[in-house]
Amino acid sequence: MDMMLFLPVAGTLVGVMIAAAVVVLQGRRYADLGFGVTQSKVLLPLNLKKSMFLTLSSALVLVLAVMTYFAVYAYIEARRPVPEAPMVRITYSMLGAPPSLTGSDVEQAKVAAGNVGAAPTVGIPKPVEDSKAANEDAATQSELGAMSAGAASDASSGSSLTVEEVIPDKSAYVAVDKSPEVIKSVEPVYPDIAKNLGTAGRVYVQMLIDVDGRVIRADVARSSGNASLDEAAIEAAKKWLFTPAIAPGGKPVRVWVMQPFVFKLN
Repeated sequence: MDMMLFLPVAGTLVGVMIAAAVVVLQGRRYADLGFGVTQSKVLLPLNLKKSMFLTLSSALVLVLAVMTYFAVYAYIEARRPVPEAPMVRITYSMLGAPPSLTGSDVEQAKVAAGNVGAAPTVGIPKPVEDSKAANEDAATQSELGAMSAGAASDASSGSSLTVEEVIPDKSAYVAVDKSPEVIKSVEPVYPDIAKNLGTAGRVYVQMLIDVDGRVIRADVARSSGNASLDEAAIEAAKKWLFTPAIAPGGKPVRVWVMQPFVFKLN
């Protein structure tokens, strides 16, 4: 690419040399014809224009020729196939021993290929007669499966572990396709002490409905302000019965529901 910088200079020099040669040849030609000073004043501008044209055209031709050469050379080099390196096969014996991790040069012991250890003397099977040979057929896949199932059933029958029932969080959202519906509702018993005192109120109870629709837990979410009314609402809520909540996929799940209990004097 550095040679491209000298192309204009080289083209100009070549053009000047060609133009000078043209002027000299034209001068000699006109001298042979006998032209004087007056005729030279007319002919010299014509020769100068011709020299300038030759200078510029020759410089342009030179620049284009060199650029074409480099373009063709780059095109050929880009599409020249890369020679494949010869494949050299290296065996383990040619690699030698690996270097020591501790940095010390430890001499590797060379073991001759012909040195073979002694034959074992323990655990060699001895031939016996067919009548004395024991039948030790290997178990089939079905027999192995039956044995595994039996072991699993024995382990499960003898186990004393109990699975802890999961209680969902009251504030957690449980996705259901079908919400529980009331099958049986029980009115709370108005406590005599609250009735005699003329106490009324409303108790909000959260009931945990099991997968079979029974209420397995009841908690006071908002108290009425009277302990006897809250206890009466809890006792009534535990006797309610619902249809189980059905989660996506058709499986019943435990859910919490809110139910108000109103204590009002007639």
